[in-house]
Amino acid sequence: MKWTTRLVLAMVLGMGAGIPPAASAAESVKIEVMYTSDIHGGISKSRGTFLNPQFPPPIGGGASAATYIGKVREQAEKLGRPVFLFDSGDIFQGTLVGKRTEGQAVVEWMNEVGYTASALGNHDFDLGWEVTQRMLQTANFPMMALNVYEAGTDKRVSWMDGPLFTEAHGIKIAVLGYCTESTVNMALDKNIEGLEFRPVHEEIAKDVPWARQEGADLVIVLMHVGLPWYPEHQKEYSLMVERAEAGELPHANMNAMEIAYTIPGIDLIFAGHTHTGYNEPWEDPVNHTIVFEPFANGSSIGHVTLELDPRTKSIMGYETHTGRGALVTLFEEEHWPDHAMDEVIGAKVAVVEEGMQDVVGETEVYLDRRSSEAGLMGFVVADAHRDACNADFAIQNTGGVRADLPIGRITEKDLFEVSPFDNQLMSISMKGSMLKQILEDKVSTRGFSLFISGGKIRFDPTRPEGDRIIDFRIGGEPYDPDRVYTVAMTNYLATGNSGLWRVRDEIPDSDKVVMGTSDFTALVEYVRKLGVIRMRNDGRVVRVDPS
Repeated sequence: MKWTTRLVLAMVLGMGAGIPPAASAAESVKIEVMYTSDIHGGISKSRGTFLNPQFPPPIGGGASAATYIGKVREQAEKLGRPVFLFDSGDIFQGTLVGKRTEGQAVVEWMNEVGYTASALGNHDFDLGWEVTQRMLQTANFPMMALNVYEAGTDKRVSWMDGPLFTEAHGIKIAVLGYCTESTVNMALDKNIEGLEFRPVHEEIAKDVPWARQEGADLVIVLMHVGLPWYPEHQKEYSLMVERAEAGELPHANMNAMEIAYTIPGIDLIFAGHTHTGYNEPWEDPVNHTIVFEPFANGSSIGHVTLELDPRTKSIMGYETHTGRGALVTLFEEEHWPDHAMDEVIGAKVAVVEEGMQDVVGETEVYLDRRSSEAGLMGFVVADAHRDACNADFAIQNTGGVRADLPIGRITEKDLFEVSPFDNQLMSISMKGSMLKQILEDKVSTRGFSLFISGGKIRFDPTRPEGDRIIDFRIGGEPYDPDRVYTVAMTNYLATGNSGLWRVRDEIPDSDKVVMGTSDFTALVEYVRKLGVIRMRNDGRVVRVDPS
């Protein structure tokens, strides 16, 4: 049993401080909570390359999740415990079965296993808000984005679900869901036309007191917003406190730690978006909000048993269910896939993947996407874009490369999982000075968030912003600030997303050429041309350590 700070304070202060003593174990009640996020269409079986690139263990996907969920429900029924199942967004985009069914296959699976509620994520708008609306119509549970309004009004979008109020052991629970406000910088304009994504923290700050006034004893927030990377939790917390003391909080695009710190009254947050799972939750020392976040792509499910005090109607503590904490990896051999669910998913996958198992090449090296400095998969993608556009240079955002490829044969399906968005390639003419400025915009103290092709950069993140690139070469020669280069990129980047606002605002449309091919098609054709990939790190992006 893990005890929250709330309970510790109650035990220390006791009745003299106006806090009732904690209920005894006999008086407490329990509920089971399971949670997912960033499924990205990952309901079919997959390979756990993130665990072992050479010999990836089988992951059972939605059918193994159904097995685990079913066992939890069965045990909970025997013990008289309510069960809740939450998701924090980015439901379907990323696999063929997710995209080609426009999310319907994933939502139908979520219906079948009995989700309680979900938030929406930025990628849930990738095929346009009409597709998002159809998913909500299919869902048997509320899918929420309470910070999304009809543009130019103070009306929340009418076709989206509102807050969920439910009850467990006589304790009234409000569930509120939010989509990252940075969706406006991550989605094509046409896909979110007429929608306004307001700051998540501003909406939560209004909604939590309202939910309390409506009688909620516990407030649960589902948000497509994540925690900082876990090894840096304490460091990030200290920096956050310094920002707060300097008056720099709140601010736009606040992370889950900042929201838990600045907004009182939230009992639990189930976070997402960053694809980083946390075996142990983060509990804010001030407001005592407990924040959970799972891994992505259907590889795991979180599970926690909450112990509640029915008198004070508050959380006493929680239990986790694996040796390492709250996250359960869905290994096929440990959680044997539910047979009926496996057949249903398999049938849908077979339809959408027909013809996609054709081998187009092979790789002799493991292709990963871990960083702009060493991500060989990202290098291949950028090279493919440059080749398709016959360009001098190519830029690809790191977040647009969605999968690694292990050593061995490569199919069209594999490449779709790498580039699932069907973005269109563009060739853009710009001076070397503009290209360097665009690259400078992407160099931060944490690194460089682009894959490039056709050149090399060396950068020092300790230098002043705007002057961190200390060497930039194109085609083996120092770049010429006055020369006009052709630069390949996707229409997603050309319309200003991922921080490339200069391309949208400072380069005339007459210098932008749509090539008539998608990033996925370009990647397939490039791998076919290579036949065998023997990519090595060629030092195209190098971070200089000034020490």
